[in-house]
Amino acid sequence: MSSFDNKISKNMWRVVFYERRQNRVQMDRTGPWLPQKQLAMNWAQWFAEQGYFVALQDQAGTLERLHQGLPA
Repeated sequence: MSSFDNKISKNMWRVVFYERRQNRVQMDRTGPWLPQKQLAMNWAQWFAEQGYFVALQDQAGTLERLHQGLPA
């Protein structure tokens, strides 16, 4: 393994934004990748307080819903 491989984080997180359109909920946008889950959670909470529907996504693509009714 090279030194470059050692610097790549295997635990990146980002905020995913959802948009409600009539009776449908769809993924609208994603934020930048962040190196710590807590940092992504802080941003997600801030955006939720502003009225956005958000979830967290890890580097493997798994979504962690922060609002009921969002797709998994």
